[in-house]
Amino acid sequence: MDEPTIRLRVFGGFALENRSGASAPTLPQRRSEAILTVLAVCGAMGCSRERLMAFLWPEIEETRARHQLRDALYGVRRTLGGDAVLSTGDSLRLDPSVISSDVHAFASALDEGRLADAVALYRGPFLDGVHLAGTHEFDRWVEEERNRLAQERQQAVKLLAKKAERAERWDEAAEWWWRAVSEDRYNSRLVVRRMVALTRAGDRANAVMEGELHCRDLRSELDLDPDPALLEELKRIRDGEVGPPQFFTPSPATRTDPGPLPSSGDSES
Repeated sequence: MDEPTIRLRVFGGFALENRSGASAPTLPQRRSEAILTVLAVCGAMGCSRERLMAFLWPEIEETRARHQLRDALYGVRRTLGGDAVLSTGDSLRLDPSVISSDVHAFASALDEGRLADAVALYRGPFLDGVHLAGTHEFDRWVEEERNRLAQERQQAVKLLAKKAERAERWDEAAEWWWRAVSEDRYNSRLVVRRMVALTRAGDRANAVMEGELHCRDLRSELDLDPDPALLEELKRIRDGEVGPPQFFTPSPATRTDPGPLPSSGDSES
């Protein structure tokens, strides 16, 4: 099967590229970009015209909205080729032989257990900086997808870090934990895993420095005291008493992440 002629990138913004990586022709309107994005996320299942109209033309009556959608699709097909968007009854989907997307490749990599490939495809938040005026439903959907995809990327990073830990590849584990911390910098549990991996890799000085910096950030930016378990781990590292990462649950007064607290068996801790 030939490589698709167009690559759609929606991580870190929106871009269309040809096979060489150069910019592809620009679509005539921003809603055409939104249509491609929705269809890329929906994948082979496709998306109904009604849903696209509700996303992109929520304030106008159905006949006009259907006309606007038809015009937008005409612009896509004229720019990218008549087979770029396939129609089956009321459902629309991208032709994968014409357009590939990073979000579809990301989902496929996760499904197949190729976690490092998935993380590499995630070049930034979903549709970062993209906003359409007067499309509240679309904006809400983008925010939900942005959060979901970010969480899936973060989970993949954690699994890669733990895999490196089990293999005692401590430099690699420290790198993966750094990526996790970079997306959730106030999460003390992640910082502890990073500190231990650094220490195991022979870099105790940076482990201590990063732990102390995390404590300062909690106090100066969130007005929170560091969790006692983190301070205990920091002391252990300073004293050269490094064991496996400590499993702890921050107390309600000191927790730094907005998500639910893990159970005692949660492997993130």
